[in-house]
Amino acid sequence: MEFLEDLGQKVGETVKVIGDKSQQVIEIGRINIEIGKEEASIKKLYAKVGEAVYRAHSKGDDTAEIIDDLCQEIGERWNRIKELKDRIRELKSP
Repeated sequence: MEFLEDLGQKVGETVKVIGDKSQQVIEIGRINIEIGKEEASIKKLYAKVGEAVYRAHSKGDDTAEIIDDLCQEIGERWNRIKELKDRIRELKSP
């Protein structure tokens, strides 16, 4: 009888570990999706910076403020990506 109780306890512990790992995998997947969205936003911002630089060059406009704002947003998004990657490392560490 004790054997069955021990077996039941070990099965219960194993199920808990599997459940915890499943949650971890789901969370990492969600974070990776968020990283992908941030990277896509950065690509769009790069295009806007390029467009602003081109307009400034071709028209002689002073678009430095627009470029500064876009560069600041790009920096913020890179920081967010770093935070998300740090979170993934935390989830993966034992």
